[in-house]
Amino acid sequence: MQDKFPLLFWLRMGLLSFGGPMAQVAMLEDECVRKRAWLTAGEFGRGMGLCMFLPGPEAQQLVAWVAWRRFGKVGAILATLLFIFPGLLLCGLLAWAYVLTSQFVVVGGVLAGARAAVAGIILVAGYKMFTRNCVQQEQKVAAGVSFGGLFLAVPFMFLAMVGALYAWFIRPEDEGEPSSVSDALWSALQKVARYLIPVVGVYLILWLIFRHEHGVVQLAETSLLAVLASFGGAYAALGIWQVRSEAAGWLKPGQFGDALIVGEATPGPLLLAGSFVAFVAGYHGKIFGGNDSIVWGVTGLMIAAVFTFYTSTAVILAFAPLAEDGVGDRRFHAVVGMVSAVAVGAILYLGLSLLLAVWTVPLLVLVAVAAGYMFYRNKFSVPVLIGFGALVGLFNAR
Repeated sequence: MQDKFPLLFWLRMGLLSFGGPMAQVAMLEDECVRKRAWLTAGEFGRGMGLCMFLPGPEAQQLVAWVAWRRFGKVGAILATLLFIFPGLLLCGLLAWAYVLTSQFVVVGGVLAGARAAVAGIILVAGYKMFTRNCVQQEQKVAAGVSFGGLFLAVPFMFLAMVGALYAWFIRPEDEGEPSSVSDALWSALQKVARYLIPVVGVYLILWLIFRHEHGVVQLAETSLLAVLASFGGAYAALGIWQVRSEAAGWLKPGQFGDALIVGEATPGPLLLAGSFVAFVAGYHGKIFGGNDSIVWGVTGLMIAAVFTFYTSTAVILAFAPLAEDGVGDRRFHAVVGMVSAVAVGAILYLGLSLLLAVWTVPLLVLVAVAAGYMFYRNKFSVPVLIGFGALVGLFNAR
């Protein structure tokens, strides 16, 4: 018999989950393992490993997995909604304030300083992921090709697909005959295909009504692809958001860093930065065929959130049992590893492009270096480092 669902607990988790994915995972472990004993440390570790392995925002998926283990599928969906809602509401309010005030010099200075801090943080995060995930020579090459390819405007999905096909078909000479896909993994893949039918169906309906070039179709597509191709976590997904939003003209050059600031500074999943982008683009008439108002901003915010978090929740619920069974298929592991390497290249591209945007201001370059160093040394939390950058930016603008 399942326990009564603790609505206020998951709402509190959503309200207090500042600091990015790792801080959120640590808080979840403290609450669910140490304080409430819902899971053993080993069970939590296996769940965390599965969420790190799958595409999508790892902290939000871990929330869904813990709730699934304790309260079933309905509990997982409710926990996800409560975890996301406070951050989504605050994201919308900040996006509204942003479009009304970003033209002021002082506000621009604050945002420039915060963007510089985020650039340093993301570059260090990308470096850590490179050293941790890109162990084999092929993975290092894939990360480098991805990094250079994105600067040459090569689509991320093309790079990810090439890496996946290489890992699936080009096998080590000493491996022998690859085993067939296990029953557990095959069952999970079938489930995720079924669970994604509603959201893919909505996307296809939008495509038939508006055609592929329309902003709302591009927004839905970006939200879907950013989750499904984000092996490597939320930063990898945000790299996809940056490339596609800049190509679509949703933001001005350099503005994507402002979305990252909001994602880092608000509670909940880091991928709420995508909803910020959608609000700003919708507000300025770049999503809904030239229609511009707060109504279209909110509509864009919600479309991005629904396509993003429905998809990530569907993925974790389909694969949830594999936290116990494991994913032993060698070819599948190789594909995930190679796509993760491509994602690392996207993260490094994201960080460097943000740094290049402030390269002509020496003080902001110093902010990026200082924030990256302090993040590397685990001296301060991400919101504190962003606040430090914002204060320096305010001083520089006056």
